[in-house]
Parts: sequence; structure tokens; C-alpha cells
Amino acid sequence: MTKRFCKLNRRDIAANLGEIHRLVSEPKFVCRSCARSSASKSSLCKPSAIPPASCQALPDKEKAACGLLAETIKPQPEHVALVKELRAQKRAAKQQREAVKAQIKVTEPSALLEVVAPAIESEVSVEDKKSLKQAKKALKKQRKFNKKLAKVVKKQQKLLKKQQALVEKHNKLENKFSQINQDITQFDDKKQMTSQLH
Repeated sequence: MTKRFCKLNRRDIAANLGEIHRLVSEPKFVCRSCARSSASKSSLCKPSAIPPASCQALPDKEKAACGLLAETIKPQPEHVALVKELRAQKRAAKQQREAVKAQIKVTEPSALLEVVAPAIESEVSVEDKKSLKQAKKALKKQRKFNKKLAKVVKKQQKLLKKQQALVEKHNKLENKFSQINQDITQFDDKKQMTSQLH
């Protein structure tokens, strides 16, 4: 059987029932995802070996020695506390990294202009203020134009993809029609041949 148990539908189950009985009669593996069992790893989506009964009967402290059952042992309270502490440390380190990144983050030149401009404006003459205002306007206009341009480019790429898909579809249809035309001409030729023979 090539399919996994999870993927089987009713017809597959009915068709392969004998093989399914053979696989589940003496299971060696259990699926961690759907809890189905089988003698073959290949018929499960996430197989995990079933430990021997001798290991299953042992108390929790001795189960650790049995390698297959390490994942089934309930965590001790001190282990849970350590895990929580490690997670808290990870979160704190992540927050520190983000804070440092925010401090280091390079500002956009226009944002820098907006920050520096008020400080300079107090010392600048009226003419310089006008030229600064015009520069800000030009910068704003340029940003707006770039945004529109990016939008147009994105739309153009989308249309190009659609056009390519339509061309492929057209070519497929052309091939089908040419094949049909050939079949029709062959049929007509055969029909004429048979009519000439009679």
C-alpha cells in the first residue's frame, strides 16, 4: 500500500482491507498526528515507535532509561519552572535586541529633513525659508509620483501574467482544434474511399 492511512478514502479502504488488517494486527508504530497504528512506518504520516510492554510497565523514573519513552514521561515541576525561566530570558533578550535596533535604525533622508528643518528655520532668512518650503513640496511631489509609478508597474506585471496565461490557453486550444480538424479530414477521406468502393 503506497498511501498513508490518513489519506485513504472509503473506496481505498474497501479495496485494501486485507492489507490494512495485516498492518494493524501487530502494530509497531503509532502516528503522532492522528493516533493510528501500523506495523509499517510508511503507512503513517508521523510515525513513532511503540515501546515494548516491559518498558511501559516501569515507573516514570525508570522509563527515562528506555529511550523510546522519553517523550511520554510527564515533566517534573522543577523542569517546568526551568523552561518558563528560559522562555522569559529569551523574551527579555529579544526585547533588548529590538530596542537596540530601534536606536540604530537609520532614518529616511526626508524624515531627517523634517527633524532638522525646524531647528534651521529659526536661523535662516526669508528667502531660504521659501526655498526650503519649495524643496519640501518638490520632495512630497516626487514621493507621490514614485508611489503612482510603483502602482502602475505592479498593475502592468499582473496584466502581463494574465496575458501569458491566456496565450498558453490559446495555444492549447489551437492544438486541440488542429487535432480535431485532422481527425475530421481523415474521417472524410475514409468516408469518400468507402463510398467510391460501393
